[in-house]
Amino acid sequence: MKIKAIRFGKLPLHDACWSLITGRDNRIYVGVCGELTGGLSVYLVSYDPKTERTDYLVEVAATVGIPSDNGHATQSKIHYCLLAGDDGLLYGATHCTGAPLGDPIWRPWHCWYNPAKTFDGAKIFCYDPARDKVVFTDTVLSKEGSRCMALNQKAKKLYGISYPKNHFFVYDLASRRTEDFGRIGSINPQAIFLDVQNNAYTTDDYGYLLKFDAQRQKLHQLSVKLPRSPFRDGFHNVLYDAVLSPDGKSVFGVSWNFGAHLFRYDFDEGPEGRICDLGLPYGPDRDYWKNMTSDHAGGLVFGFDKMLYYAVNFYWKEPVETHLIRFHPEKQIREDLGIIAEGNCKANYIARGAADIYGNLYFADAGVRPTKVFKYTPEYAKTDTTRASIDIYRNWG
Repeated sequence: MKIKAIRFGKLPLHDACWSLITGRDNRIYVGVCGELTGGLSVYLVSYDPKTERTDYLVEVAATVGIPSDNGHATQSKIHYCLLAGDDGLLYGATHCTGAPLGDPIWRPWHCWYNPAKTFDGAKIFCYDPARDKVVFTDTVLSKEGSRCMALNQKAKKLYGISYPKNHFFVYDLASRRTEDFGRIGSINPQAIFLDVQNNAYTTDDYGYLLKFDAQRQKLHQLSVKLPRSPFRDGFHNVLYDAVLSPDGKSVFGVSWNFGAHLFRYDFDEGPEGRICDLGLPYGPDRDYWKNMTSDHAGGLVFGFDKMLYYAVNFYWKEPVETHLIRFHPEKQIREDLGIIAEGNCKANYIARGAADIYGNLYFADAGVRPTKVFKYTPEYAKTDTTRASIDIYRNWG
């Protein structure tokens, strides 16, 4: 298995890459975050598959006017909130959890009313890669972070979920206004996906799908829910990652840890769609969970071969190993391709996946230094291909 670790060595204190997307220019964009050290700023970084060049594009805290050394919780993280528009523009929104300079840890509940240490709020920035320019910045939410988002290209709206209040919100890119559609539960889902009508979907605390009707501007719960392991009562069975199938008729996804299940959601099967339980992402059945880092699957992305690729932490091994899995959607066969590593540089917690037009697959790693993205080059990868191929890889933040 051909794996290359793309390290972000200019940011030695940073420790996580959560968001990972492919731009319309075929560059890979990633938010390089810092959570374990107080007083850091998140950076927007790009990787060019053709030249293998890495560029540090935007130091976000300074750009949005919130210096990382001002004593407040920092603008040090873009969670699943980096999005690429069809016009080539990129949108990113910040999340809270980074401690103030000099503090070892920070919690939003303890500092909500603390004027010295509170989080200033999720900030959005729009970046134009063609001009290497930040087009605008704004405040999406006050005091809260933005956990995950999706982009309605047609309506020019961002759908998102706040943290810690866990509200579903819509940010209008034209009017620069945020509309709050209320609390959806206690546990943040980690992803939002769209159908062809640009309706948005996420989950409540027990895995029931929530649908935001783009036409009626209403959020409601569906009767379909994510599958779960039998030792769970369903609580915390929220959506972690999701990717559109190559034919656009379904979404493949995985729930968040604790006996996570792989699933397929067929949009047009019945009045509310249909969930198909595809079982465990990989590994043995069990009646327990280990912990949130060890028991993990993520980084879903389709390859040119129309196979689904994703990472699974083999919690039953000591030490835990992160393996790349290839899933055959029709035959429902899982193949273990091996450990995601380049030499001694090993993956820890794969958050998101992406692909370039040559067929290379990318996986963002989180939780350890150095910050890095792993590049997997399948045997089918090409050195030249059509730009249209990238359309099957549109991914959510």
